[in-house]
Amino acid sequence: MITRIYHITYYDHDKTAYVQFVGCNFKCLGCIRRRFTWDHHLYEDGDVRGLARSDVKVLTLEEFREIMEGVKEEMGLRRVVLGGGEPTADPAFYGVVRVLNNMSSEVVLLTNGLLLDKFLNSMPKDFTIELSIKSIHPEKFSIYTKRRKSDLDIVLKNMKLAFQSRFKVVVETILIPGFNEPQDIELLAQRVVSYLSEDVPMIIDEYVPVPSAPWRRPTLEELLEAKERSEKHLRKVIVRSSYTMKPLGKVCLVYPKSQSLRAW
Repeated sequence: MITRIYHITYYDHDKTAYVQFVGCNFKCLGCIRRRFTWDHHLYEDGDVRGLARSDVKVLTLEEFREIMEGVKEEMGLRRVVLGGGEPTADPAFYGVVRVLNNMSSEVVLLTNGLLLDKFLNSMPKDFTIELSIKSIHPEKFSIYTKRRKSDLDIVLKNMKLAFQSRFKVVVETILIPGFNEPQDIELLAQRVVSYLSEDVPMIIDEYVPVPSAPWRRPTLEELLEAKERSEKHLRKVIVRSSYTMKPLGKVCLVYPKSQSLRAW
């Protein structure tokens, strides 16, 4: 069976494999794939040596299984992160889950949440679900994702369903100056408390400017303001930012292979 998996990288400092899927059921204006085809940690001077967009080729389930077993055997595998695109939009997602069930590794699913209810019964309860909410305001959600405003209700309902189903849920959002600002993120934190619990972690990501989107990168001060506001409501708020997070260890290209690409 053909998957939508087109790219796998490995981070040696924490033995994590990042599995990326092509395609998404959202068309987000600020999607990082509008700027980077490949894992952006592999880029140097805006380019990945030896790889072009034409190198995007998806794996079969069997090829995926063989690659992951090889990573586990040769390098060790503590964690697998499924990212995007949108993993749950892959018709082979059930099969991907079955492959990972045999890996005895922590699995983190990065998802927009729209299709989440269709898969909760098939996923092991030790999966972590990191659910991204672009805006808590229906109109802004619709503008950013190109989805209906009512789809935000579906996302929030699925977030609550995952929490009630005993999955570890982490809520993620992006600080976008002029669009999703600190006061908006605080409103999201309040909604997380009302829907789930004050103990649910929330991640605030730094917006990375992409072509055709009008927004700038936030300052560290803006990120810290959003964190401080959110901490009035949630016990654990994490900022992921180029200001505060420095590369650790090596990032290795697993798939597709490229002889001319150095790993660092």
